[in-house]
Amino acid sequence: MRTGTCPVCIQHARTLARLDLPTHDVQPVVVVPGPPTHAARVRRILGDRVTVVSSDGAQAHLATGLHRTLLLQHSGIMLIDSAGVVRYRLATALPTGSFDGPTLQAAIDRL
Repeated sequence: MRTGTCPVCIQHARTLARLDLPTHDVQPVVVVPGPPTHAARVRRILGDRVTVVSSDGAQAHLATGLHRTLLLQHSGIMLIDSAGVVRYRLATALPTGSFDGPTLQAAIDRL
């Protein structure tokens, strides 16, 4: 997520939760930049189908290659297999383009 209050990011996370990924042996994790209180807010919205963690500032985003351009924090989704290989990645500066459910599902089906 770009922020814990980004409405588009929250909608994408809700869609991710509805995919019921644990039944496909996939553990979805949503990374919320900022203090743990921001992650707690998102966790209350999403429920228990998605693991929600906080990242101090943008540290986790930077570690995964989601950088800032001007004032925009890039956001995206990644599918990483059990060996740590990235099987799918979609990242954009604008959150409206950072989630594609059917393409993600196709990548999961290929695991």
